[in-house]
Amino acid sequence: MKTIIHTLMVLLIGGNVLAQPELITTSTESGKEVQFILHLPKSYDATRAYPVAIGPSELESLEGSYYWKKFKSNDSWILIDAPIYLGTGEKQAVKTIRDYLQKNYSIEGDRFHAVCFSANSSPVFKLVMAAPELFHSVTGMPASVSAAEENFKKLKDVKVQLLVGADDGYWVRSSQSLQSKFEKLGIKSNLEIFPGVGHFLLNVRGQPLMDRLDLLRP
Repeated sequence: MKTIIHTLMVLLIGGNVLAQPELITTSTESGKEVQFILHLPKSYDATRAYPVAIGPSELESLEGSYYWKKFKSNDSWILIDAPIYLGTGEKQAVKTIRDYLQKNYSIEGDRFHAVCFSANSSPVFKLVMAAPELFHSVTGMPASVSAAEENFKKLKDVKVQLLVGADDGYWVRSSQSLQSKFEKLGIKSNLEIFPGVGHFLLNVRGQPLMDRLDLLRP
């Protein structure tokens, strides 16, 4: 029955019916429950491979991340909300989410593009450092991260993007410091500072964020 329902959902989505966010419950090999919110493109095509962005969420609402909340025109990305703000302890959960997507969909390069915001940036970056094989990129909006150099070096094959508002004093300095550290360690990163913008990057919600993530695709 579950397979039939899933097939019908895919057929409806393929017929240009707007895809609705769905709370997915699965489990790790050890039996630990893993939940995440799945947002499919509005015209999902089962024959295509899609890039996947994953961002931190409390899973309190199916609307999802602040930066793609109510983003109804998405037609090119699978978006995932998950409790990845818990950091390195969520490595197995992220792998389980990846395995679920591999089984049910086609995902570009079998890796995620991580997105994090402000206070959850440090644990998310550390999660990416702990499992770089699961990530194409990580974007901090903005970011502040403290870690040993040996851990930062694990980002050498992960694309790093830092976005920050010019009026967000501490976070501008933190983002600039991070980029300097990456440069010193030979890690490529891009820093974009938005004039006249504060802590909440309203200017990159929805499509502007997707456009920037597109630049990080393999």
